[in-house]
Formats: sequence, C-alpha cells, structure tokens
Amino acid sequence: MITFLLALFSVCLLQTAIVPLLTIGGIAPDLFLILLLGLSLSVGPEPAAAAGFLIGLYQDSLSGAPLGLNAFTLSLIGFLVSRLSRQVKTTQLAGRFALLCLAGLLSGLITLLLLRFFHAPRPLASALLWTALPGALYTAMLGTGLLAMLRPRTAGDLNR
Repeated sequence: MITFLLALFSVCLLQTAIVPLLTIGGIAPDLFLILLLGLSLSVGPEPAAAAGFLIGLYQDSLSGAPLGLNAFTLSLIGFLVSRLSRQVKTTQLAGRFALLCLAGLLSGLITLLLLRFFHAPRPLASALLWTALPGALYTAMLGTGLLAMLRPRTAGDLNR
C-alpha cells in the first residue's frame, strides 16, 4: 500500500511538472493511466478496479473535473485491463501497446459520453478524433517504453 501511495504521489508530481513540457499540439500523455495499467497487469480485477477508483478520485480532486468522473472511468478500465491481460501477451511490447491504446481510447470515450450525458456541449466525433485518439496513442507510446524500462528483472536477466 505504501508503494502504491508513493507511486501515485510520484505520478502526480511528474504529471504536473514534466508532462507539460512533453505536450505536443495540446496533447499530453496520461501518467495516471500508465500507472493503472502497470498495476492492473500484476493484480486481479477487483484490486485493479479499487486502485483505479483511488487513482481516479485523486485525479478528480486535483483537476477540477466533476468528482467521480475519472474515478468511475479508471475503476472500469482497471477491471477490464486486468481481465484482458490474461488473454493478451503482455510480456511483449505489442500487447502492452495495444492494451494501453485501448485503455486510453476507452477512457476518452467514457469521459466524453458521461460529459455529454450531463449536457456538456462537445461534439463527440471530433473530440474522439482530435483529442482522445492522439492522447491514447501518445500515452500508449510513452507508457510502453516506461513499462518496458520498469519491468522487474528476473534471475535469467541478471545472469546475462
């Protein structure tokens, strides 16, 4: 639990201090989603959903978004990614990239649909095409690299 809280605090610092420097054309990677995916690959669906809820609630409290919007979205994504990781080879970079891209798209879609449900006037198709898709791809590229660098070393890797 302490490791999770330290990782969450570190991601918050990086998201606010470093990510604005990495923004390209108004599109920034989502380090909270990368943290959730890394965690979801190593735990079951229920703990991943609980972690997604806590990460999303923390993100909601800092962003000014409606409270619970990211909490709901990330808890659903944590649950689904943990379940899907059993069918996808997540040890390969392509599997992690696909899961991160899917998670980013799903996060954008759910957020846009919920905002639209609560009468936030934003065209769905253009928001998906110009915001959610590039954000998902950017997050997937950065996250795949970060998760590859942070993966735990096995005994076989240490002998090489």
